[in-house]
Amino acid sequence: MGPSRVMNEDEIFEVVTNNPRLTAEFAASHGVVLVHHVEGTPLDVMNKTEELLQSGRCLVSVPLPPNIPLMRAPYRSLLLMRGERQYDAQGLIAIAKARETLTIQRAIDEDAGPGRSEDFAFIDEDLLLRAMRDHHLGQSLD
Repeated sequence: MGPSRVMNEDEIFEVVTNNPRLTAEFAASHGVVLVHHVEGTPLDVMNKTEELLQSGRCLVSVPLPPNIPLMRAPYRSLLLMRGERQYDAQGLIAIAKARETLTIQRAIDEDAGPGRSEDFAFIDEDLLLRAMRDHHLGQSLD
């Protein structure tokens, strides 16, 4: 790990999500400029993120949830930052690996039952808030 990051006022953050809890108002109140809402599954979120990583954004948050049970959750939200490069090669590799892992895990867990979708939406929001705090976003609300 390199030295700790200091927030740069020129950094512009965006969120890619399929979570209905994450509204434009939520994003604005946390210093995020734009929310890309995606209809569908976490795999659809990965696809949209991959497209954005080829259009001048870089991946900030981790593309997979921290444990296997959360991989069957119906929601996924990722934090991106507008970058200086056209392509985020490391982000594209991370998204490809995450998509592969999600595809395998969701196939294994297909019969496991969905869980409560509201709970998963809240957990997904909390994971995104942690990534935001790591980048000094939304701290005025803490």
